[in-house]
Amino acid sequence: PATAFATNGMFMIGAGSRSVAMGGASIANPQDSFTGAYNPAAIAEVGTRADIDGTLFIPKAAAQLGNTRVESSSDLFLMPAMGMVMPIDNETIMGFSFVPVGGGGSNYRTNLYNPAHGNVGVNLMIANMNPTLAQRLNDTHTVGGNLIIGAQRFKAWGLSEFNTFTPGAEPAKDMTDRGSEFSYGLGMRFGWLGSYKDLGLKLGAAYTTRTHMKPFDHYKELFAGHGDIDTPGNAAIGASLKITPKILAAFDIVRIYYEDVKSIANPGPNLPGSSGWPPVSDTVNGLGADEGLGFGWHDQTVYKLGFQYAHNSNWTWRAGWNYGKSPIPEEREILFNLLAPATTQWHMTLGGTYKVDRGTELNFAYMHAFTFQQSGPTYITTKNAPDGTPLTGSIEMYQNAFSIGIGFTL
Repeated sequence: PATAFATNGMFMIGAGSRSVAMGGASIANPQDSFTGAYNPAAIAEVGTRADIDGTLFIPKAAAQLGNTRVESSSDLFLMPAMGMVMPIDNETIMGFSFVPVGGGGSNYRTNLYNPAHGNVGVNLMIANMNPTLAQRLNDTHTVGGNLIIGAQRFKAWGLSEFNTFTPGAEPAKDMTDRGSEFSYGLGMRFGWLGSYKDLGLKLGAAYTTRTHMKPFDHYKELFAGHGDIDTPGNAAIGASLKITPKILAAFDIVRIYYEDVKSIANPGPNLPGSSGWPPVSDTVNGLGADEGLGFGWHDQTVYKLGFQYAHNSNWTWRAGWNYGKSPIPEEREILFNLLAPATTQWHMTLGGTYKVDRGTELNFAYMHAFTFQQSGPTYITTKNAPDGTPLTGSIEMYQNAFSIGIGFTL
């Protein structure tokens, strides 16, 4: 999947058209074979089925530093997903999913940091494969787990101005313009689903560990920890309630742990008036060091709310809302985040399902992430602000996404 941006920080709001159409609410809302990518226990509720899905993702991002404003030219991406679920017996269910997870990036044709250096940008793509197993404990409780096989691809270009932030006098060789590099790693996810049929209620919880990725050798002088950028873990709870025979509501709360990953959470350069760009020293805080500079992201809490209306035997309609406060602290972390403007907070979703026949359905969804801008001071003062006033930077983004998929049930 060519994921250049994500929408809850560095993550997609959901996997598959059904989940996306309900704002991503899926922890206690089993919909399809992609549900195991969020709560592995929930695959016990979807029967025998397979899904193929595709999303056309259209982010529109812009950044400004001082008086220079540029728009990212990376704005059209196709992301496939696929999954299957197959009961082994009445108590044990196995499944598999391959889903785009997220990422971040930009491609500016004018280099904000130094126009003489041509284009500037980064691109991080993340996808997961999730072999899954669920076990019914009784009629109410199900537990499950999956192995996360993570894949990342990263590329950076035009960052030679960042040699300012590397230890020593020699320019960094493994920081920029090294082409695309892949990384692979492993993580785990555990989940629980409680189904209270008399109440029409389902409750769920899931915990996803950090996915430990192999460091990027070609960018070991860019990311803190010598090229290490693990995929952060998260914890989630959810509930779904069948309000009437035709109307269902679902709600999730997800906490994403960016602060566990140094390359994402370590602070960026200090602002003017503080002790200079390294909080401690060039050696300790230089790019690529164990405590090297990062993007300064905070942990993020995401709220997902969705509704489903079963109109008739052929048509089902869905709508949702999703909110996650930007993890970027704009009061000091704008400079590096010009490259990864993960600012969107509010999302609206719509979609539905058309049942073609007894075993085949078409699913579709639309997501809009509303424009949100963040602005703040940067470290840069000397070249463009002789009076010592720091240049202000700003980042903004809005997004549209269109998803369509086909589901097969037995």
